Amino acid sequence: MGIFGALSTAVTGMRAQSYALENVSGNIANSQTTAFKRVDTSFQDLIPDASASKQLAGSVNATSRLTNSVQGDIQGASTATFMAINGDGFFVVQKPSSYTDNNPIFDGVDRYTRRGDFQVDKNGYLVNGAGYFLLGIPVDATTGNLVGSVPQLLQFQNDFLPAQLTSQIEYRANLARTPLTANYDPDVLGSDILNPANFSANPVAGPPLPATITGSGATLSPDAVAVATGTTDISALSSVGGNIVINGTTIAIPPGSNAAAIVAAINLQTGTTDVTASLSAGNRLVLTSADADTPVTIGAASTLALLNEVGHAVGTTNPTNLLTQSAVAAGQTMVITIGTNPPTTITFGTGPGQVSTLGELATELAGVTAGVASINSSNGNITITASSMTDTITIGGTATAANFGIQTLTALPSNGTVVANDISAFLTPRSAAARSRPMTSPARR
Repeated sequence: MGIFGALSTAVTGMRAQSYALENVSGNIANSQTTAFKRVDTSFQDLIPDASASKQLAGSVNATSRLTNSVQGDIQGASTATFMAINGDGFFVVQKPSSYTDNNPIFDGVDRYTRRGDFQVDKNGYLVNGAGYFLLGIPVDATTGNLVGSVPQLLQFQNDFLPAQLTSQIEYRANLARTPLTANYDPDVLGSDILNPANFSANPVAGPPLPATITGSGATLSPDAVAVATGTTDISALSSVGGNIVINGTTIAIPPGSNAAAIVAAINLQTGTTDVTASLSAGNRLVLTSADADTPVTIGAASTLALLNEVGHAVGTTNPTNLLTQSAVAAGQTMVITIGTNPPTTITFGTGPGQVSTLGELATELAGVTAGVASINSSNGNITITASSMTDTITIGGTATAANFGIQTLTALPSNGTVVANDISAFLTPRSAAARSRPMTSPARR
């Protein structure tokens, strides 16, 4: 063998080994590719065709040897649509030739792969990581037998399930330890607590009941007459005399009058002033109005020396009623409507036909059409119940209903349907302690 022949033989060997290294590098590069099969290298010695009298060097030929039929490792996956073939066989797939309106168009040519990382796309097809669409033979839903023998593209419904009647709901949620609602006060214990009575106007699961509004949280004081009590013991008084003006009426007190004479003089004008006089256990002059609508007003034209003797001063002592507690203002209204019946309109104030006290309001509520309404005289909570099982209750008007414990303005009859529209009561809960704190304006829950 000459130099040239020796070099040629060496070069073919190097070329064959280089080809083998290319296959090895390709195997390494695709080691994490799903369903990839390694490519082996086969070496063939080439025997030269030459006469016995001539020396001719042989060479080596390298060819690839595919391993598609070799079973690879099967690994678990968290995706339910991933599949693997155990043994010989292939998935039948197709690849789209084009797309129209984002829908694939197929050329009808079947291809084969062992790559099984299929996932459902937006159109309901099973597509593997290489973009091939899975085919399969349909199965009869009743018998479980194959229908036909020609693979078809698999497409599944991926729209929403049809609506079904809910019979049970189970859920979990993380709630804040202290909900920072609108009326939460860190200085008032329990000011973030919900009051169940605030939600009773809307029905919950239970037996059929008429619409009811149950007042809760009102802090009104009972009706009370005006009482002005003197600060001086007048048991030994011999008055200097003068005038005392009560509710616009001037009452003359002769000089030298004692306590009994002063009381008698004031009571002679009770029919005009609506104020009576009496002596307390400590012999102090007590002026009392006739009812919760009437104040006790001592006018500025009164004799100052006389006022000093009896321990009174110019000014007004108000009774306890809805107006003096700022629960309502004169001219405001509350309109109660039950079903389609005529509404009951209550106008607040001290004029004819108007309401200023809890007692007067109780009388007006007793006349509500198509229902029963009442007010708690000790705190002002209003309760209204419809007479019919189908009527709703609606509270309107310009008065602040929450001042009478009405937290929701509409009540529905209970017919087995749960209603959840008490969001205002839910977002602004307040405890009894918080409601009892002085406020500059009517409190709303």
